[in-house]
Amino acid sequence: MESERIETFINYLDQRTSSIQEDTLRLIADNRRDEANFEKIRANIFQIAKKMLLASARISQEESERVSFLESKLALFQETWEGYLMKAKEHGDDLKIVQEQTRLEALAEIQDVFKKTWG
Repeated sequence: MESERIETFINYLDQRTSSIQEDTLRLIADNRRDEANFEKIRANIFQIAKKMLLASARISQEESERVSFLESKLALFQETWEGYLMKAKEHGDDLKIVQEQTRLEALAEIQDVFKKTWG
């Protein structure tokens, strides 16, 4: 059985994904495809976090172990995407820079709510 905090966090991730997907559709309707593509990236990050939390159930039913697993995955994503951002900046790849910044912004939001949820 999932703890209340895990359930609340999953609901948060689902609600944010849904909200971002609505924004994406609005941007497409306004013929703003580039911005819509960045929002798709953002929504994807929220779904990745949800999948990692759900996958943690295969590791343990203990909330503390599941939370620790997710925390380590989020830290790994941050490290990886910061590395990609540095490489994109080195190569002057503006599109890749914005993509990585979008990933890191979404991740920072997730980590903030994660910390507020579990202290």
